[in-house]
Amino acid sequence: MDISKLSDVKRVDLCKKYFLIGFCLLPLVWIVNTFWFFSDAFCFPINPHRRQIRKYVIGSIIGSLFWAILIASWEIFFQYYRAQGLVWSDKLTFVFPTGRV
Repeated sequence: MDISKLSDVKRVDLCKKYFLIGFCLLPLVWIVNTFWFFSDAFCFPINPHRRQIRKYVIGSIIGSLFWAILIASWEIFFQYYRAQGLVWSDKLTFVFPTGRV
């Protein structure tokens, strides 16, 4: 999809749709929204349409960072307790090493 051919109103509408879809536990949509509309939001002179795009891009960045921190925290927490050999962490593990060579 070539967003450079879209009018400003359609760009705002598309950016808003991607921002709202990201709330359905889809942080990758926020990342795509950030990459697609970053230049529109921050590299060109401001007009009312770009101001709205900037708002949605900043929201997408914040949402993506929130999910990245959440997933990284869970991974660190899980790996720390998995190394200790706790029962609940073994139940969440899909691969059980057997110890054979």
